[in-house]
Amino acid sequence: MSIWLDITTTLAWGRPALGIVRVEAETLRHFLSLEDDQVRLCRFERESSTYHEVSREEALGALARLDAGGHARPAQPAAMPKAAVPASEPLEVRLERWGRNTIARLPGRYQLKARHWALQCRSIVRKFSSSQPQATGNVLSAVTAAARVHLQPASPFDKGDTYISLGIDWDQKDLSVLYALKKSLELKVILFCHDIIPILMPEYCVPGVPEKFPSYFADVAWCADLILCNSECSRNDLLDYLHSVGAPVPKLVTVRLGGDIPASATQPPSAEIADLLNERYILFVSTIEARKNHKVLYKAYKRLLSAGQKDLPKLIFVGMQGWGVDQLIQDLEEPSIQSHILRLQNVSDSDLAHLYRHCLFTTYPSLYEGWGIPVAESLAYGRFCLASDAASIPEVGGNLIEYLSPQDESAWAERIAWYVKNPQAVESRQEVIRNDYRPVRWSDTGSAIFQSAVAARNAASQSPAHSD
Repeated sequence: MSIWLDITTTLAWGRPALGIVRVEAETLRHFLSLEDDQVRLCRFERESSTYHEVSREEALGALARLDAGGHARPAQPAAMPKAAVPASEPLEVRLERWGRNTIARLPGRYQLKARHWALQCRSIVRKFSSSQPQATGNVLSAVTAAARVHLQPASPFDKGDTYISLGIDWDQKDLSVLYALKKSLELKVILFCHDIIPILMPEYCVPGVPEKFPSYFADVAWCADLILCNSECSRNDLLDYLHSVGAPVPKLVTVRLGGDIPASATQPPSAEIADLLNERYILFVSTIEARKNHKVLYKAYKRLLSAGQKDLPKLIFVGMQGWGVDQLIQDLEEPSIQSHILRLQNVSDSDLAHLYRHCLFTTYPSLYEGWGIPVAESLAYGRFCLASDAASIPEVGGNLIEYLSPQDESAWAERIAWYVKNPQAVESRQEVIRNDYRPVRWSDTGSAIFQSAVAARNAASQSPAHSD
């Protein structure tokens, strides 16, 4: 029985690896290092609703592209032969699509209640079906039968295999296909919860995205034998949500994410950042979007400059421009601020490592996080961080960093100014970090995910269905 890692997100990504992409890519790197014939790779093609096996060479090429900052374009995967495309969709899939389209046409204030009602109806149907497996005409039996006829030939999986997906599944996957394969092939399915922010804070998401997540997480709950979560915060958020909508609750396990950056220690900095490394600067690594709260740092710097603060170090934002920050980008282009706040995009892993090593300290004022990888990266490089006290971030930093309310502009200005004036205090905090922080490497994360898959595979092989 094979263990399959889905790398659809890594293959499709054409920018530097941050967040979710980093989780999938670094797990892939660890899986490749195992050189285990039972570890195999796959991707999902939405157009044909089929899974394809991915070669080791293609996966290594994708990792090399990400390590270089995503400058090369992603390779285009070969199209699936038409003969292997599923001939038809199961009835349940068509009914769910009709239901989602109908709900989407309702006024916004009614949509959440309608989704909850639909999920409860689906829960009743599936519980009824599972309690009467021999009943004629039940929906789950129809899905399973359709999967055996149509979906099994179009996938590379074998009966009893284990499937892992860690990526951007709400955009790139169709979990109804995975559910059908799970039933027809007795797949053990391991999925990942990075956060449920689109449900908790939809105002900070791209329009159209939050509407996907209520049904997406219910689908995850139905498909998964195990859901890995990146923090206790994410685990508790997901648990509360699944209980609130009456969805099943599979096993939920927290896996701590890595903080190291896969960059060559001997690779010199690029020309783009070489001069910066000789200057004094504070670092903030994150996609520039409203939830990450770059605005509070911009306002804090504006406050300090207006108060006549001298000798402020540069504030460097490393990350691509996201959604909902057009006004902030315009503000950052003001002549009075341009020489103080610098934006860097498409930064390679090697350059990012150099930026961490040479910064005065880092900041992370995010309004909400599932984890907070840049805080872990900062600590892994021995750098002090001035961070938000929201959500999971204290899980990452413990008592090694200082926390502020992400909304308190004056506090951010005050503490930045204080640490700039007291570099010995920063060094004292960083000495504690170097002595006390126990970094988690991405290889540790990959190993934990692999061991979860091994445990699932072993449990499947020992079940009565697989005994000799």
